[in-house]
Amino acid sequence: MEDISRAGGIPVIMARLHRAGLIHGGCRTVSGDTVDKQLRVNDIHSGGAEVAEEARQRALAAPGGQFCLSGFAQSATYPSVDADVAGGAIRDFDHAYSKDGGLCVLYGNLAQDGCIVKTAGVDAALLRFTGTAKVCDSQEQAVELILGNTVQPGDIVVIRYEGPKGGPGMQEMLYPTSYLKARHIDKQCALITDGRFSGGTSGLSIGHVSPEAAAGGNIGLVENGDVIDIDIPKRTINVRLSKRELAARRRRMLAAGADAFRPKRERRVSEALQAYALMTTSAANGAVRDIAQCAPRARRRRP
Repeated sequence: MEDISRAGGIPVIMARLHRAGLIHGGCRTVSGDTVDKQLRVNDIHSGGAEVAEEARQRALAAPGGQFCLSGFAQSATYPSVDADVAGGAIRDFDHAYSKDGGLCVLYGNLAQDGCIVKTAGVDAALLRFTGTAKVCDSQEQAVELILGNTVQPGDIVVIRYEGPKGGPGMQEMLYPTSYLKARHIDKQCALITDGRFSGGTSGLSIGHVSPEAAAGGNIGLVENGDVIDIDIPKRTINVRLSKRELAARRRRMLAAGADAFRPKRERRVSEALQAYALMTTSAANGAVRDIAQCAPRARRRRP
C-alpha cells in the first residue's frame, strides 16, 4: 500500500485507466465533481496546472517508523514519487501486470448467471481443471470433509446453500480454502460455492455462483461424483450432465415440495436474516434487498 501511495494512489490508477479509454470521465463522484475534474486535480503525473499540491505531498509521505493515530503527524518523506510506468507500482496500460485483470466471470450450466474467480490467485496449472464433486450443504460440512481426509486430490468441493438466500447472508468461505492449503492439496483441488470469498483467497476458489442453490440454481442439483469442468481461459464452468438429466433431477427435487432446494442441516437464523432472505436478490444482482421479491406473498395476505 505504501508503494501504491508513493506512485500517486487510486487517482493515478484511475487516470491511467481513463487514458486507456476504460473509464467514463463525465460521471459524477460523491464530491459532486466529475471524474475528469477529480483526476485533473489528483493525478500527480499529468503535468497539468490544476494538480493540487496536497496530492503531491500525499505521494511523498513516507513511513516514519513510529506508531501514530493521526494522519500526517510525522514528517518523513520520500525523496521522489514513483513515476516508473514500466516497472513501478502503478504501470500504464502498455505495461500492465495482466491484460485480463485479477478477476473474471465464468458462465455455464453450473452458473447460468455467472460466478467469480480471482485469477490472480490461481496457479497456471489450474486454469483448466476437471474434477469430481464432493457436495456439502454448509461451510461446516466442507470443513469436516477436508479435515477428515474425505477430500482428496482431484476433487472439487461444492459448498451450496451459503448464498444470499441460502446462508442467509452469503458468509465468507474462508475456512475451507485455508484447510485445503494446510493439507497441501490446494493446487490439486478446487472449491465452488454460492457463498462469498474475500480478497485474501488463493487457489482455484470460485464463488458467487448464481443462481444460488436456495433460489433453484443448478448447483443445488449437483451430486457426489459428478464431473465438473472449469476452463478459465474460455470463461466456462460446467457439470457434465445433459439437459435431460438436469431436468430429471429438477423434477425429483421439486417433488419434495416445501423441502425442495433446502439444505439438510440445522442452523439458527435470526429474524433479521430471515427477513433478508425473503427480500434479497441474487449475487449476480448485488444481493441487495428488493421488496418486490416478496410482493406476491404480501398480496396474498391482504384482505
